[in-house]
Amino acid sequence: MPPYRYFKAYASFWALMTNTTLINYSTRDFANKEQLELYLIRQKEAFTPEVIELFTKAGMLRRVVTQIWNKQGSFRVGIIFEYRDKDAFEACKPLLEKYYLPAVAGFTTKVFGNRGVVVHEFVAEDFH
Repeated sequence: MPPYRYFKAYASFWALMTNTTLINYSTRDFANKEQLELYLIRQKEAFTPEVIELFTKAGMLRRVVTQIWNKQGSFRVGIIFEYRDKDAFEACKPLLEKYYLPAVAGFTTKVFGNRGVVVHEFVAEDFH
């Protein structure tokens, strides 16, 4: 069974929800395109299948890196970390420090981080 729960959104249907309860969303601004591209390579290399398995076992449900395209003249990524709960978030902190931070060290960037708990969500049934 997929890791989803349902809530009654309207009288006529049930909406699909994920098991994500805590999300960390950050943006990272780079000085130039080359730095952004190097960051993308390094973070991808850091998240090997073995490292992904460690994060998954610790409670990270999903990680997404987006390249922001609608800000003219900026070199920005958005990074989403989705966690099962606060305990999972805490369990993943040392893993981030061990595997992710060293891989992306040395970049001069502006990082804007936000953490939140899920208060509303819907997921299409064909979301995988």
